[in-house]
Amino acid sequence: MEKSTNEQGSRATSVDAQPRSNSHVSLVQEAVEKNEPIGAELSKVASMTPASPFAIFAIFTGLAFMIICIALVRSKLPAVLFTLLSSDNIPMFFQDRSIVATAIPKITSEFHSLPDVGWYGSAYLMATCCLQLFFGKLYAEFQVKWVFLSALVLFEVGSVICAAAPSSVVLIVGRAVAGAGCAGLYSGAFILIRFFIPVNELPKYTGALGGMGGIAQTIAPTLGGVFTDKATWRWCFWINLPIGGITFLVILSLVKIPAESKVSKTHSLSDFISRFDLIGTLIFIPTIICLLLALQWGGVKYAWGSWRIILLLTLFSALLVVWVASQYLQGDKATVPLSIIKQRSLAGGILFVFCYFAAFFITTYYVPIWFQAVRTVSAYTSGINMLAASAAMSVAVISSGFIVSKVGYYVPSMIASVVVLSIGSGLVYTFDRHTSTVKWAASLVVTGLGVGLGIQQPIIAAQTIFKGPELAIATSVLIFLQSLSGTVFLSVAQNVFEGKVQRVIQHTLPGVDAADVLGVGASDLGAAMKKKYPDQVDAILDSYNAGLQTVFLMGVVFACVSIVAIPLMEWRSVKRKEEVAPKPAQNAEGASDTEKAA
Repeated sequence: MEKSTNEQGSRATSVDAQPRSNSHVSLVQEAVEKNEPIGAELSKVASMTPASPFAIFAIFTGLAFMIICIALVRSKLPAVLFTLLSSDNIPMFFQDRSIVATAIPKITSEFHSLPDVGWYGSAYLMATCCLQLFFGKLYAEFQVKWVFLSALVLFEVGSVICAAAPSSVVLIVGRAVAGAGCAGLYSGAFILIRFFIPVNELPKYTGALGGMGGIAQTIAPTLGGVFTDKATWRWCFWINLPIGGITFLVILSLVKIPAESKVSKTHSLSDFISRFDLIGTLIFIPTIICLLLALQWGGVKYAWGSWRIILLLTLFSALLVVWVASQYLQGDKATVPLSIIKQRSLAGGILFVFCYFAAFFITTYYVPIWFQAVRTVSAYTSGINMLAASAAMSVAVISSGFIVSKVGYYVPSMIASVVVLSIGSGLVYTFDRHTSTVKWAASLVVTGLGVGLGIQQPIIAAQTIFKGPELAIATSVLIFLQSLSGTVFLSVAQNVFEGKVQRVIQHTLPGVDAADVLGVGASDLGAAMKKKYPDQVDAILDSYNAGLQTVFLMGVVFACVSIVAIPLMEWRSVKRKEEVAPKPAQNAEGASDTEKAA
């Protein structure tokens, strides 16, 4: 009844035309549908990579430890310890977000589970978004060290479940468990760093963390392809164990954190529920699930006008109102206290993150589609081309950290990032079939620099302004909005893209069915159109490019609008004198309270 002919027509689009997940996912799904063991482009990647997965892992780990050895000579031990932990830990779950993409053909072939492909990513994302704010509350109430280790264990358990999964259902469960652990890892890393490093040094290390994450996310799809073809797809998950194990042991044995945030004794069940805002969390989880399911299914599995999507969006709206009301009534015990949200710089940071990451995600998801569909290059070549943006972003993230530490203020870097990202997004908007290599490469470099200059500044601002429990909550809010912004606006962008392509084809190419264009994956668009519409290929590619330009224009708008957040940001100096942590008092036996607590 629901899947009427009109509905199917409105959502007649392949996964490749839905870049919300990942362009690599789209490619490999097509390979499975064609009954191929792996996509042609991915086979080329594997054939061009003679190294074994174990060699790749050894090289990656060796480089990380080489960096640490150099740092040991030039830096202080606490900072080095944290750099070690974060160098291992942040790339681990950045990698887990994208490394699975190139393993999906083998997974679906083994489990015969093509309909479950979307859930391999969605289960991870939902768990991360639903529990991000709750982990902020845990970091605010419990000792940071133990919350972080618990999140790490949860992530590792999820990895083991995925690696040993005997069925697709178990793999999805493992992805959800790993996503729950990831919710506490990323924010925990930025909260932990505050205990080791003075405020004036924080931007350097925050930038380094962002740079490591960017590098990991760049190499993850290729690494996944190597694991899948040279060993087994299960190594995409087993690799997390040695990295996480080293991190766990180092934190457990060497890291001592002041016992600044302990939970006071709870005397009743109602006191416990109130202190941890369990009611708010139980409302928030279905709120996010309803939103993400609507965005996941809308225009893909069900038409946007179907009763299922309308019901999900209605439930989301109603639950959101209830959750906001619960946060207001809870006061300072809320998961997101109003007193923290009203802080001027955090309010500005929230607005900046929401707009800035919308521009960032739109560019990083749709430019690869432009390469594959309009320029008709392979997914592998598209990934190589995107290195221009990834490398520039990593350099800018690290450099901006040192600049902020030197200058003392993060606001100038935010202003520069908005200007540079707006220029870069504007250059991307001009892309067409005839864009030269020099132009698109330069445009991606400028865009990457713009992203890198501003991507960490709201977190640096939070680290400068907040301390203790408030820092944990502020950091979790910012990181949650990073993921939510990308999810929401990529869904909006996809529908804008499809609508524009349909309108252009209807007005300029009356003999072409828009469903044929949108129903072909980006990587196969040129070849498919040559077979079906051999005399109109260029015009079809131009219509596809027009749709992408509309999306790129959204990126320009969001990049420019993010400047509105700048006046809200306070000019707080990161150079203010401050002890990293007060020296703990010695008790009668000569042991410090901190040592006992840790």
